[in-house]
Amino acid sequence: MHMKKSLLALALALSGAAHAHFVWLEPASGGEAKAYFGEWADDLRETEAGHLKLVSAPRGIGADGKEQPATRHNDHFSVKADAGGDARLVGGYVSDKGVVSLYQARTGRTGTTARHALELVPQAPGSNSFSLLLNGKPLAKTKVVVFGPPKWEKSFYSDDAGKLTLQTPWPGQYVAEVSHLDKDAAGTWDGKPYTQTRHVATLSFIAK
Repeated sequence: MHMKKSLLALALALSGAAHAHFVWLEPASGGEAKAYFGEWADDLRETEAGHLKLVSAPRGIGADGKEQPATRHNDHFSVKADAGGDARLVGGYVSDKGVVSLYQARTGRTGTTARHALELVPQAPGSNSFSLLLNGKPLAKTKVVVFGPPKWEKSFYSDDAGKLTLQTPWPGQYVAEVSHLDKDAAGTWDGKPYTQTRHVATLSFIAK
């Protein structure tokens, strides 16, 4: 009985971590970007010995929308960046309740075309003004949380047309995170069926 309770507690802890964490990409260097799973603001990066193993079937997405291989490491995934320095990665976790957390990470603000199901798309290369798109359509009245230096955090909201402008008061790296639950999006991820999709999207970039 004690072993069953311990396993149940572990499963609940892992599930809670998967729900709270997000995946973000560090700005590309040397043609490669690294994706981490955890909490950017808390400098928490999960490893394969912990919760990183929950993120299954990671894959990159190129500027042309085609899937690319992602390499799995002990504490991150790596993907190739495109010529403009942008990179994307998607991975998923299906809970016991049949909800997939679809982690969709992007770094860079060069490309102005969405490649993820949920994505913050710059209205012009390098712009702080974005369109929040879900399956190519504007997602209105949705909160976007921005993290930046020095451990700064602020919430912004898309307007009726899905547009918003983010503030970047200091030079350095910023990570914007947004989530959306689609209760009617069923399917299969990595061989596991799900009935709902929890989109979790991030955008990381360097402000000067």
